[in-house]
Amino acid sequence: MASIELLLIIALASGFLAYLLGRVNRVYGAIVTIVSSMFVFSSLAYFGFTDSLDTTVSILPYVTFQVTYLGMFFAVMITFIYAMVSFFNPMFIKDYKYPGAYSMLYILSMAGVIGVFFTDNFMVMFFFFEFIVWTSMFLIPLGHSRKAAVSYYAFSAVGSFALLFAIFMMREAAGSFGINAGLAAISGTNAIVVFILLIVSAFAKLGAFPLHTWLPIAHGNAPHPFSPVLSGALVKLGAFVAVMALIKITPNSYVIVALDLPLAQYLVAIFAGLSIVFGTLMAIRQDDAKKLLAYSSMSHGGYILLAFSLGSSIGLSGGFYHIVTHALATGAAFLAIAAVGRQTGTTKMSELGGVIQKMPVTYVVYLIAIISMAGIPPMGGFISKWLIFQAVIDKGLILLAAAVFFGSIGSFLYVFRPLAALFLGQEKPQFKGILKEAPVIMLIPMIVLSGMNLVTGIFPNIFLQFINKVIVELGMAPVVLGTYTIQGTNGILDPLQITIAFGIGVVIAFIIFILLKKSKQVGLMDTYTAGNFIYSEELMHYSVDFYAPIERLYEKHTTHVQDMYKSLENKVKEFGNVVKYFFFTNKPEITVFWILIIIGALLWGDLL
Repeated sequence: MASIELLLIIALASGFLAYLLGRVNRVYGAIVTIVSSMFVFSSLAYFGFTDSLDTTVSILPYVTFQVTYLGMFFAVMITFIYAMVSFFNPMFIKDYKYPGAYSMLYILSMAGVIGVFFTDNFMVMFFFFEFIVWTSMFLIPLGHSRKAAVSYYAFSAVGSFALLFAIFMMREAAGSFGINAGLAAISGTNAIVVFILLIVSAFAKLGAFPLHTWLPIAHGNAPHPFSPVLSGALVKLGAFVAVMALIKITPNSYVIVALDLPLAQYLVAIFAGLSIVFGTLMAIRQDDAKKLLAYSSMSHGGYILLAFSLGSSIGLSGGFYHIVTHALATGAAFLAIAAVGRQTGTTKMSELGGVIQKMPVTYVVYLIAIISMAGIPPMGGFISKWLIFQAVIDKGLILLAAAVFFGSIGSFLYVFRPLAALFLGQEKPQFKGILKEAPVIMLIPMIVLSGMNLVTGIFPNIFLQFINKVIVELGMAPVVLGTYTIQGTNGILDPLQITIAFGIGVVIAFIIFILLKKSKQVGLMDTYTAGNFIYSEELMHYSVDFYAPIERLYEKHTTHVQDMYKSLENKVKEFGNVVKYFFFTNKPEITVFWILIIIGALLWGDLL
């Protein structure tokens, strides 16, 4: 048996130990993050899947726990990402001004994950939600951008306040802060209000349209090892809130008979579709690989919300499986880009090229990750998108099906851009002789994640069997699974046969490559145009304006949401300046003004 509470206490204690050791030697603190996160993940996975997690130990006051399949699903998946990313920490810790604080905050944010997914009390869950937000807020500026931390916190605050108001309404209805009691007690008009509040919280935490603008800022500027945690793990907190709203609360809204879908869920599905489309279009335009992957997370968050909003077993299965496959794929992709960033000092594609020549393993890791993100077999992303597409078509949602299809095609476009511009092409002169493969300690988690991307695509039923338990726990029928097959609404999928077919194709392609004459490798300077030699290799770098013809179709319409938030930001600044002028100033005339106001208030009765 393993106690949830003891695991939480050990994680909290490990965080402070990492800080103390980090003050002595920064690498020691980073090593503690590896040991602690691996211990927490392995304990949750082993004891959780053997039904041996204990909730009876009571040491912390006012904190009680429960073990659910839903909580287990999220906790194991997120702590696995923490465990894999932690191997990068020793290699980046020298870049941080406060290395001990980084190691401590990294572990404490993981400890918050345990509290969120295993408590049975709404206020305890909210406390740990905020615990994660605050630790993350202090981790992000260690990547040298305070603006990114402010943006992250501003949108997180919107989600947090919405969640808190919903909790108070459920507390009023149930008479307690119990999660199950609160969700069951809410009804009528209050259910609609709570539903809206939880959806706002989910969109803000997940970074879905229109509460998405913090994603590229925070993910793009966070420390390289923390970006995959943000994208692959912590944004999934929004998916957890979405499950409570879309599955456990049923507001009395108008039902669209033709679609067999409540209006509330249909509106969420529309915004999820917009998130898929806009996230895809914005990702295509990015030059920084990290910001590209951040917008990709926005798009994939739309897939998850769309799947949950459909209210079917296939949809739920696809949504949960997409959480897994996206976490694995985006985690691997972010780590690959982080490895390149460490070796080159930049993640901008226009400044890179030919990295494959010196970092072939990192290239293969990124290649496998983007195949999954694009939804191409034999990777896990194909399985989850197939399930979601089945659920959308079954509901007759043609426009949303088009959004799902567009997102898949578009995702191949944007994930191919770093592949071609960053890894392929020709090596930049400034990196010749100094660029080399990432250290072994960084290759280990990347290879593990790549292997998991393959396993989720070839043997998805290993994971879908557990997801079926989650679905049944939520009151839905399980998806029909064979030994290697998945029963959809419009057919049967056999991932193993698809893998074999793709494997044969790869072997044939490799044989052709071996037999055919090889192309001659030339340098960037070994070329000319119109009879004139090119003396600046940047002019020939095809990552610049990579998709310019496509971008020109919509570039004038991509800043409307950002402009709206910028206008709001300016209004807040103006209000702040007014407050500062009247309350925080050394001007004597303002002091006299407030003295007169106070005297007038004190003598108001006498003056009358």
